[in-house]
Amino acid sequence: MTQSRWRRLRRLTTLGVFALLAWQAFAQDYRGRLQGVVTDATSAVIPGASVTLLNTNTGVETVRQTNANGQYLFDFVEPGTYQVSAEAPGFGRFVQQNITVQVRGDITVNPVLRVGVVAETITVAESAVEIQFNTSTMSLTVNRKMLTDLPVLARNPFTLALLDPAVVNRYTSNLATRNPFFMWSSSQMDVGGNTSTRNDLLLDGAPLQLNLKGSYAPPMDAVQEFTVQQNAVDAEFGHSAGGIMSLSMKSGTNEYHGSAYYLGRNPALNAVSNSVARAPNLVRNHIWGGTLGNPIVKNKLFTFTSYEGWRQNDPRQAILTLPTQLERGGDFSQSLNNVGGLRTIFDPATTQFNPATNTATRTPFAGNAIPQSRIDPVSRRFMDDIWLPNRPGTGPAGVQNFIEAYSWQLKYWNFSNRTDWNINDKWKVFGRYARFRTDIDQNNYTPNNSPAMPNDNGGVMNSRNVAGDAVYTMNPTTVINFRFSYASLNDDYDAPSAKVGEEGLRQFWSNQWYQPYLEGIPDIYYPNLVFSGRGNATFGRGAFWWQHPESYNYSGRVSKNIGAHYVKWGGESRLFRGSSIRPNLMNFNFGPNQTANTFLNPNTNLSGDMYATFLIGAIGSNSQAQAIPLQKVWSDFYAFFIQDDWKLNRNITLNLGLRYEYQTGPWDPEDRMSRFLDLNNPIPEMQATPPNMPADALALRNAAPIYNGAWVFTDSNNRQAWNAQKNLFLPRAGLAIRLNDKSALRFGYARYAVPPMLTVDGLGSFQYPGFSALTTALPELQGVPQGVLSDPFPANSNPLIPPVAKSLGRYTNLGQNASWQNQDFRTGINDRFNVSYQVEVPGRFNVDLTYFFNRGHNLPMSNPGTLTGNVAQGLQRNMVDPNVVYSVRGPVDRQVANPFFNYLTPQLFQGQLRNQRQITVRNLLRPYPQYGDLTQLNTPAFQNRYHALQLKAQRPVAQGLMIHLAYNYNNERNSNFFNDIDQFANQWTWLDSNNPRHRIAYATTYDLPFGRGRRFGANSSRFVDAVFGGWQAAGMLFWDSGVFLRFGAMQHLGGDPQISNRTRDRWFDTSQFAVLPAYTPRTNPYQFGGVRGPYNWSLDNTLAKVFTVTERVRFEMRLEAYNLTNSFVPTNPDMSVTSANFGRSISQMNRGREFQYTGRIMF
Repeated sequence: MTQSRWRRLRRLTTLGVFALLAWQAFAQDYRGRLQGVVTDATSAVIPGASVTLLNTNTGVETVRQTNANGQYLFDFVEPGTYQVSAEAPGFGRFVQQNITVQVRGDITVNPVLRVGVVAETITVAESAVEIQFNTSTMSLTVNRKMLTDLPVLARNPFTLALLDPAVVNRYTSNLATRNPFFMWSSSQMDVGGNTSTRNDLLLDGAPLQLNLKGSYAPPMDAVQEFTVQQNAVDAEFGHSAGGIMSLSMKSGTNEYHGSAYYLGRNPALNAVSNSVARAPNLVRNHIWGGTLGNPIVKNKLFTFTSYEGWRQNDPRQAILTLPTQLERGGDFSQSLNNVGGLRTIFDPATTQFNPATNTATRTPFAGNAIPQSRIDPVSRRFMDDIWLPNRPGTGPAGVQNFIEAYSWQLKYWNFSNRTDWNINDKWKVFGRYARFRTDIDQNNYTPNNSPAMPNDNGGVMNSRNVAGDAVYTMNPTTVINFRFSYASLNDDYDAPSAKVGEEGLRQFWSNQWYQPYLEGIPDIYYPNLVFSGRGNATFGRGAFWWQHPESYNYSGRVSKNIGAHYVKWGGESRLFRGSSIRPNLMNFNFGPNQTANTFLNPNTNLSGDMYATFLIGAIGSNSQAQAIPLQKVWSDFYAFFIQDDWKLNRNITLNLGLRYEYQTGPWDPEDRMSRFLDLNNPIPEMQATPPNMPADALALRNAAPIYNGAWVFTDSNNRQAWNAQKNLFLPRAGLAIRLNDKSALRFGYARYAVPPMLTVDGLGSFQYPGFSALTTALPELQGVPQGVLSDPFPANSNPLIPPVAKSLGRYTNLGQNASWQNQDFRTGINDRFNVSYQVEVPGRFNVDLTYFFNRGHNLPMSNPGTLTGNVAQGLQRNMVDPNVVYSVRGPVDRQVANPFFNYLTPQLFQGQLRNQRQITVRNLLRPYPQYGDLTQLNTPAFQNRYHALQLKAQRPVAQGLMIHLAYNYNNERNSNFFNDIDQFANQWTWLDSNNPRHRIAYATTYDLPFGRGRRFGANSSRFVDAVFGGWQAAGMLFWDSGVFLRFGAMQHLGGDPQISNRTRDRWFDTSQFAVLPAYTPRTNPYQFGGVRGPYNWSLDNTLAKVFTVTERVRFEMRLEAYNLTNSFVPTNPDMSVTSANFGRSISQMNRGREFQYTGRIMF
């Protein structure tokens, strides 16, 4: 074999090895490309020209030769500022300066060489046109100047994704609370439709998303650029419902540069935080930090380090409805209802139900006071810890009679380091280590220092992210990239002041009924009491969390420039590990229904009270106790892709790609998960000795009971909770047409698959039947409560169902509710299309007009009226036919003997159904009456349609001015069941989403043209420059139109609820609605065209002054104003027809004006 053939074989072998290794890759890179065509003055191409790319910050050069078509391409270009030079024998030299390569940028520079000698140089100082000539991907890049100058109170770089008008905030309505350590804040954003918690979040190309949450977010001062991709046509992008958000960290350069800063907020400078509650703004914030970028070896080895620390008091308001002094003792003789009359309290023990007339009546308590003998002793003990109101309350009913401001105390630090090593012309590597730690607690705002105070969010929030990356240039046309990364988060609720331990529980229940559920619980908190009806109140703690997910991610990609084709291929591997638990020991819910005049759809505006229900200790099936094990929901994700960017000619580029994704079903290393309930498998014992069904139930059934059901667990031979989909191919196609040097027309199509593990909650709430246990309090029978707070789960009639692991086998969940995952999993699909016209107009504005369409299908079912969610409810397999209920009416709630009482043995029939002597006919009308609710999760059926017209106008920094203006109009609809009748028939309809139809995002930065080096006073004295020079202003405006208000099931009386003079106290005409009569299906619309919530807007501004200390050192003083105009944005009105606040907006969506002051040294 000749030496040349041997070299070729060795290169092919090496390339093959790299290609084989590339399967372990996500390869979703953050770096950009720079390409073009070298021609002479007659537009003839120049093959063999030498093109040099120079990073002006690091001094690193890369050289390419043009091919036979005069084309050149630089791949894996780090975001930054560059210079391109081109030369060829017989021609002068061409130099293009001030080229900015952004995250995922694709820059075109077409050098024109003129006849001459190399010594003759033509230099173009103006920055290159930023029109996208080579790709059809829709994206928005937030550059370093915007990151530095724009006011972002939360200091979370992901907040700036909202500058894209197609991005909708799904976290809290207040942008000030989108702090980097709140990991939901980075994931809960829609990007061009319903993608919240299902976007791909990347940091230097490394994944950040862990199940439904984000993880690490870097300090603002450490970020180089940020890009949002609404429709990435490039097949290397995936593991997303369609949105991609990518951050790029700063790197060191040949110069020492950095900063040291302090940011502060003081309550004395701020307006009232909540104008409704008149709560003072208690925010007190101290933020300090610094950055340092420097060379270790010039032109070779660089590092960049950042650190930021916080000490913050974050303002909050407690708004509760508490019992008055009289009501605490059971005396409601002075308690008024919503219309000013006496709020009558009825005794549920006196309920008289007449099935023939479909009516039920109760007798009121004498004197509207509960006798002391009827007050539950445990309720009386709890009342000792509940504090008194501090204000009269609102309206005749006196709702919201306790309002108190308090604060969260936050301690947070964030560290990151990135080191880049340009080993030689062929090898470039970087490594990054980043982490943050957060401790959070709150003060006790109650006047009696009550242990019942609900502690919102105590605990720790920590994250760690590690990445290593290598780029190998095999030859000028072949580049290989490998990367490994690790991501983790620790999000643990921990509130020491709220813990009561077993001793604390014994103060309420001496019989210690809760003991079977204590094993494995991390902490025991004050019992959770939830009140709703006449206002709301919550005490103690129900569900809390301990979440420690992590992921190991590998990457590899090969890119090859072959003539007019730029081809790349690779794959990905993301291994999701970790453990989580969401304990929820006990919840007791109290509402007015049990003490209203009837149990059949009562009008609780007039009678009944949540605290009266509490005092008599009446609880129902919405109260529960639960045991949950530590969960390990693991999964592996793999993908492969190939992408070809084919330059048909100088003006037309065709983007073609294909991506394949595969994700295993969730699995537990101890095989504790379940697979499904086999409803085709007869139950032998029930077939042999069926229960004796009451004649009343048999007469109303449409078919004979089906006594089938066999529970199937995972095991060592079949470990996954569902059968993973294996045929998931995702095509991509795009066309970019260069109309001229300043305009382009682009068409793009991309298919995205919703990652299967982003459709389930793997952070402690996954289904673990047998290993977890849930016991609900006994339901009411014909309006009479069967459960009492003093003994919520009596051993003789409703004992706690213990966790039994797999010991019951096929009989698991008999006699109770059950849910399982759809076995033939079909992931949701989003087909995304865009047509864009992009042009640079005078004034250097880059204008982009786009039509965007998302078609979602195979989306999981959800319950009637709910939006197609990220974690769906599923297909109901054991529904009672609602047509029977609405036609028969009262008799379905008649009390009959329970045929399953003590049926079979506890080893075969363990569920709550066996313990109830009496039951309603309704419960026996299910297809499988031996079970409760049966839910098949992740059942594909629903669809989504999202149409949008988007307009963006961006002006890069020129003469000190940068402008970004964007507008989005959208029309989104989701398929869903209109009511339970449609749900039973599996017939869905289209419902408008509650996205804002109109959205505007505006941002600007302006260096005022005064002082040295600027337009006016360029040669001014040092004193004049210190006073008038160095000023800068910046601002950011977000405006969202009001969303459709969603009406629940109620009676619509026919009129138009829209009013012209709406106020916070009367947002729409509530007289057009009434309580839905009993046994009546929903027919009212979900929304009305003119009835929308208030629009939401915010205007934040910055004024800064920079002082030149030395040639290399500057000092900045900055004042930022958030909600500059101190505008009041009300919350959406209360939409419950039985609420005292129906149709009223009772709180404030935003916060009052806040000022933040900053001092920063830059060098």
